[in-house]
Amino acid sequence: MKPASIRFRLTAWYAAILAATLALVGGGVWFALRDSINDTADKELRSRLLAMRAYLERQAEPGQAVDEFRQDAALAPAGMHFRIADSSGHWLYQSPGTEDWGRAPTNPAKLPKRGKTGTVFQKRKPIRILSAAVPVGVVQIGMSLDEFQEMLDAFTWTISLGIPVVLLLASAGGYWMSRRALAPVGKIARTAAVIEAQNLSKRLPIPGAGDELDHLSATLNAMLGRLEDSFRRITRFTADASHELRTPVAIIRTTAEVARRRPRSEEEYANALDRILAEAERTTALVDDLMLLARADEGDELAPLESVALDQLVREACAGSRQMAIDAGLTLNVGDIEACCVRGDCGALHRLLIVLLDNAIKYSNPAGEISVRLERCRWYDRDAARLQVRDNGIGISRGDLPHVFERFYRASKDRSRRIDGVGLGLSIAKSIVDRHRGEIAIESEPGKGSVVQVFLPTA
Repeated sequence: MKPASIRFRLTAWYAAILAATLALVGGGVWFALRDSINDTADKELRSRLLAMRAYLERQAEPGQAVDEFRQDAALAPAGMHFRIADSSGHWLYQSPGTEDWGRAPTNPAKLPKRGKTGTVFQKRKPIRILSAAVPVGVVQIGMSLDEFQEMLDAFTWTISLGIPVVLLLASAGGYWMSRRALAPVGKIARTAAVIEAQNLSKRLPIPGAGDELDHLSATLNAMLGRLEDSFRRITRFTADASHELRTPVAIIRTTAEVARRRPRSEEEYANALDRILAEAERTTALVDDLMLLARADEGDELAPLESVALDQLVREACAGSRQMAIDAGLTLNVGDIEACCVRGDCGALHRLLIVLLDNAIKYSNPAGEISVRLERCRWYDRDAARLQVRDNGIGISRGDLPHVFERFYRASKDRSRRIDGVGLGLSIAKSIVDRHRGEIAIESEPGKGSVVQVFLPTA
């Protein structure tokens, strides 16, 4: 079965709620009108009761009063009838038309002083009856509600016929309104249906009404923008990875083909194998970096977190990189290293330190200086460790600085030509910092060097 459209469901709910509301209002008015009619009749009956009691109190003998009732028309005006019974229930007097009112109360003492009212139907016509105690026994005074009943019946027919008509007109109007209100949704859906990977730059229309649909379109457009950016980055990442992998693979293949063209000496074969091994190691390192970033993109968890003495890890990383700095003609100074612990993956944090030190060594001028500091600080109202790696190397331009954490990004063409690397180091560093819920930032100026700061929450 085909599911009902939102337009139909909105109209159905609107019609159901409106029908319930009209029924409740109509029923409430009907009962209020009926009670008002009964109250009006009861007031008239009680005024007649007061006159009846006053008349009976003036009569010395009940029989004389009964004879007077037959002759006194003042007590029985048009539409007003009554009858009197003694305390045993024997009728002393019944005016014409009261024979079908039923039995009289047999215990006048239990009747309220103001009397007890009720409605009986005589020949399908309602009569309001008041039963009350009087000196001779019980009196019942009746009043016809025929005219009032006609008015109540007319109102009943009006609401019975009017509610369906109003409901039908309101439902038609609601369906038309929902159709107009949901028209932009159909336009948005048609536009979204044609958006594919090849045209992610296309955006959904914004009606401009300033309502929830505008907010929905803007939110979806923002999502499409993020998807377009991610898709572009993935495409560029794939192209860059293919380019970086193509070079060592080509070298390995060319070296092997050249070595097999003719017989060579043992030394020539050894040189060829060494070159193949070096390129294979470079390719392996690149693949490992790509796998690390791919796992980070998938949200894979780090190794089980443990308390890591970050100060000790910094000293170990600096000791391991010192010889590399000496070979590059640089000085590696280890400044103040405060004792602090963080919760994290020891191996990942060591990789982070090696990346930062390796970058500082690569991009520093000969006879330059690299300094490393670690201190405790307050970071976003919490305790943190701040690692600082400073160099006085070639620096990074202001235009390149926002992109240094992008994968395969190289800050300048001449650096790409003369410095080994594929541009994944800082991407890996940021991935590690992000997964430790920290923050990494770089300040740099061309010709004056760079300062990398890493903030990690302490344990």
